[in-house]
Amino acid sequence: MAEQNKAPAAAAAAPAEGQAAAPAKKGLPIKTIGILAAVLLIEAGVISAAFLFAGRPAEVKASGAVEDKTAELNELVEKSVIADKFQNTRTGRTYIYDTDIYILVRRKDEEKVDERLKAISAQIVGDIGQLFRKAEPAYLLEPSLATLIRQIKATLDQRMGLDAEGKSLIQDVVIKKYTQYRADL
Repeated sequence: MAEQNKAPAAAAAAPAEGQAAAPAKKGLPIKTIGILAAVLLIEAGVISAAFLFAGRPAEVKASGAVEDKTAELNELVEKSVIADKFQNTRTGRTYIYDTDIYILVRRKDEEKVDERLKAISAQIVGDIGQLFRKAEPAYLLEPSLATLIRQIKATLDQRMGLDAEGKSLIQDVVIKKYTQYRADL
């Protein structure tokens, strides 16, 4: 009977056929850890020494602001084009629109625009008045007046011409005051 008890225990301890024997557990690789730690300490020492011997960086002294002439020339300036009242009867009722219209131009084009505005002011008033008379009521009721502003800019671009670079003299149109009154009460 003792022989029968030993047989199952021996069979359990021996690996089955086709199975590899389990590798024996090893301890921590102390030698590898020691070498890695030594390399890291040497690297830290070399980097610290490099910074110590390199010295401080040079002092930086700020100078005054540099004047940028091109930025100053491209700065936008407001110019009043017209402050007048225009009418529209497209709805069957007469409405009066009290408006102040300004344009934004670059400072380098300011003199040329002033000369053109003085020379053709009557034509500009007539063109803008015609825009208001022909405008659809929906355009005059837009919250941003985008359509009216676009039409005014196109009309002014046509009258004012282009600068030396072939670009529009007028950068934007601003309607400062825009008040609608019913005139046929």
